[in-house]
Amino acid sequence: MTSEEDRENTIQMLTETEEAIGRLYEAYSRTLPEHEEFWFGLVMEEADHSNLVHSLLNKVRNGSASFVADAKLADEVKDIREFLKKEQERAKRENMTFIDALNTALNIEKSLIKQDFYRLFTNTSLDVSEVLQHIQHDAESHIEFLQRELDEQEERR
Repeated sequence: MTSEEDRENTIQMLTETEEAIGRLYEAYSRTLPEHEEFWFGLVMEEADHSNLVHSLLNKVRNGSASFVADAKLADEVKDIREFLKKEQERAKRENMTFIDALNTALNIEKSLIKQDFYRLFTNTSLDVSEVLQHIQHDAESHIEFLQRELDEQEERR
């Protein structure tokens, strides 16, 4: 596989991961319709992340964007996507509470930051760096947003 093919596959994997996170949050909005608005904002941001990552594909193809992905990225992505799929199925079949969903979402966002998921790249061009920094910043904002809501919900108990 050429380096260009590796980069294209990496972009596709990241795009699909962002989409999978969005699908999980969408599943939460259907499972917990009384909190649909809450989840809808996160679904939209994940769709934006997916579009941002996907927008890099043409730039990689024409050589105006480049990066080197850490070798462990593919394994990290695979693990995260398997977890997201299981959680999406769980959301469909179990009587999940809003607090359960918040905890899971918070753990997902935290794990992306803790594992330096968006920093598993080196020799990035400016376009790639900007997209990854944007998504990293949003993930950090999601952590604050989810934690704030979780704290409020736990206070109401």
